[in-house]
Amino acid sequence: MYKWCVVFLASWGAALWGVAAPPGMAERMFAALPAQATGTFVQRKILADVEVTITSSGTFSIVKDKSFEWKTLKPLPSTFTATPDSYTMTANGKTSTHALSELKLSAGLRSLVRGDLSALGDVFDVTEAEGRLTLVPKTRELREFVKRATLEGTDFPTRFALDYVTGDRLEIDLVQSR
Repeated sequence: MYKWCVVFLASWGAALWGVAAPPGMAERMFAALPAQATGTFVQRKILADVEVTITSSGTFSIVKDKSFEWKTLKPLPSTFTATPDSYTMTANGKTSTHALSELKLSAGLRSLVRGDLSALGDVFDVTEAEGRLTLVPKTRELREFVKRATLEGTDFPTRFALDYVTGDRLEIDLVQSR
């Protein structure tokens, strides 16, 4: 589970830590994010081998430069919280906290997780078309489990998708609270 979180956090790096984004759509999307944002999500994990879709839903909260919280309400309550230095997962009454420095990541991916989107081109081939940012991994580390990631939206990210090399797919729809 942590691998998709890493890619998701890398995609949201500028929103989390207020770092300048690359030009184009990502710059507009991340620049438009407010200092605080909350909303809801519906997440679908499509398991290709068994033709099953697992759906979960919950809330998210971003406090620019401070934290990102992902709270799953259904079907299994859990909370994932990330700060510039650590991440915490709480589920089934148990909490696990880790320093980002503990993650076994390449320098480029570690930079992305910390919000340095200038490293985006070092880790992904990035293309932009029709309101969609597509990230294709360059590094062996990411190519071992990810085919591509896409991020859609204009003023706020509204959909994130991750295609795994196994054929599985993760889709997350985001709705920002007004």
